[in-house]
Amino acid sequence: MKIIEAKGAKREREAISKSAFKATQNRLKEILKDIAENPRSTNFGGEQLKYKKFELWSKSLTKKDRVVYGIEKGCDHNKPDEPEIAVIYQYLGHYSDK
Repeated sequence: MKIIEAKGAKREREAISKSAFKATQNRLKEILKDIAENPRSTNFGGEQLKYKKFELWSKSLTKKDRVVYGIEKGCDHNKPDEPEIAVIYQYLGHYSDK
């Protein structure tokens, strides 16, 4: 599955690359690989967030940080066979922190 990032998420990923512990950086790489291969898995504490109008998931990066992403149809909504994409909205904080 293709993964894209929202603007704020890209800045957060860059911050992790510059300042986070190596273990956190490695875990993030593993989470991104897991999202690309099976975005609906419960690996890394993955859970689908409830009460949302679209399919939103999160996976645990650290005790206080979660990767929050949505699963959406591809960019061209006129093509019903367009593959799904994962849109990452945040890497830092808990989804209730925002």
